[in-house]
Amino acid sequence: MNTPDLASSAHELLIEQQGEWPMLKRGYESLASARTRQIELEGFTVTLQYNPGRIASSSAKVEPKSIAKRKCFLCRENLPPEQRGIDFGDYLILANPFPIFPEHFTIAHKQHTPQRIYDNFPAMLDLAKALGSRYTLFYNGPKCGASAPDHLHFQAGTKNFLPIEREYEQLKQPLFEDDARRVYRSAPAQIRNFTGVESSDREAIAETFPALYAAHETTKHGEEPMMNILLNFGADQWRAILFYRARHRPSFYFAEGDKKLLLSRAAVELGGVCTLPIECDFDRISRQQIVQMYTEVCLTPAKFDETCRWLQNNL
Repeated sequence: MNTPDLASSAHELLIEQQGEWPMLKRGYESLASARTRQIELEGFTVTLQYNPGRIASSSAKVEPKSIAKRKCFLCRENLPPEQRGIDFGDYLILANPFPIFPEHFTIAHKQHTPQRIYDNFPAMLDLAKALGSRYTLFYNGPKCGASAPDHLHFQAGTKNFLPIEREYEQLKQPLFEDDARRVYRSAPAQIRNFTGVESSDREAIAETFPALYAAHETTKHGEEPMMNILLNFGADQWRAILFYRARHRPSFYFAEGDKKLLLSRAAVELGGVCTLPIECDFDRISRQQIVQMYTEVCLTPAKFDETCRWLQNNL
């Protein structure tokens, strides 16, 4: 499935919705006044964004008891009356009222089904191609930053907004290649590690995904491997960047008093944009704490090397 003008339609929807939906308008007004600063780490850049409009998402309670007590905000019957969407097969493209990107969307499945990627990665490929002229897609696992782990969804944001999209070519190293696909890894000993796969063949990249999925051990409760995915389409090929996770949130997220920082980790943060909804956190967060965050959330260099060796033997 491919809708050549889907990206333009999404852009037009966003503009129209800002005039129709006060919550969305406030979200973009908040984003327009967001403060930013950069921190340089070894090999990559992190942009800090003070964005008070993200407080609801950053502090969302995602444990089963809390989810059971609230209505699903991605189900069509629970959407705000002003919110309109664009149909794309089994999915509905919606303007995100708590934006990080200059243009930010949530892409929700039309059925209330759990956040799982294994059988839904092909749909993500189709969405990425249809939206590829303007947007990058991303996926947050149910314990990797998804604020609605009970409802399958992707998100889309302005293409090349995330630093990793601009830095990727300098950061990647070859891992595996055949006639249909190229698989890469980040350089050894990086505090933020990733794998990447590129192909102009939809079936080849779809058939590669199960190995990428299996390369990282599953959680103890039988859920999917902890991962985040960035996916875009351009120059007639797909490019997926996968981040394997060691834990959901850094330890300072749960700390008390001055040691607490409300910074949750998802695909956007792994891509190099860290949103902080509390101004004092934005002002005081240090390079050392950013390093701590990546070190705690990402795989250790040794574990990542082991994962890459498994991939080389199983692709």
